[in-house]
Parts: sequence; C-alpha cells; structure tokens
Amino acid sequence: MKRTLFELQLRAGILSSVSEELREQCLSIARDKSPSASFDLATIAATQHGVRGMDAIAVAKATRWLAVIRRDHGEATFNEAVARLANMPTT
Repeated sequence: MKRTLFELQLRAGILSSVSEELREQCLSIARDKSPSASFDLATIAATQHGVRGMDAIAVAKATRWLAVIRRDHGEATFNEAVARLANMPTT
C-alpha cells in the first residue's frame, strides 16, 4: 500500500518534538539510508540521546517515513519535507 505524501509528512512530524541535535541526525540518516536501515540507525541514535522505549521507536518510525518520502517521491520532495522539519521549533 502506497501512502500519500501528506500521510508520510504527518508520520514524520514527530521529529519536530525531539532535540535539534537528534532531529538533524535523523534527517541525515533518512537522506542516505534505505527505510529499513533508517529505522535501525534512528533507534540507535535516539537511544544514544537518552530517548527510551516507545519514544525511541516513534523517532525511528518517523525517520523511516522520511526515507520513504525520499524513495517514493524523490529528492526534491524529501528536501522540502526536511526543510519544513528543520524549521519547526522543538516542544
């Protein structure tokens, strides 16, 4: 099932609630890795930043959805999604 761009962006939006340092690391992971590898690496990154349990899984899933945006919708759309996330304030 192919998800809409809007749905993917909503799912990736959780990254707006993490620290800027972790967000940048996740954006970098999604830029270079496959969706599956992005999930694995983002789980590790979140844990290294002190995020635990289901919150770490949520960060990993959001990173995976960004990688899916890149894979399914192209680099330009991915870059737009990243710019939007990078400019969101942390909560």
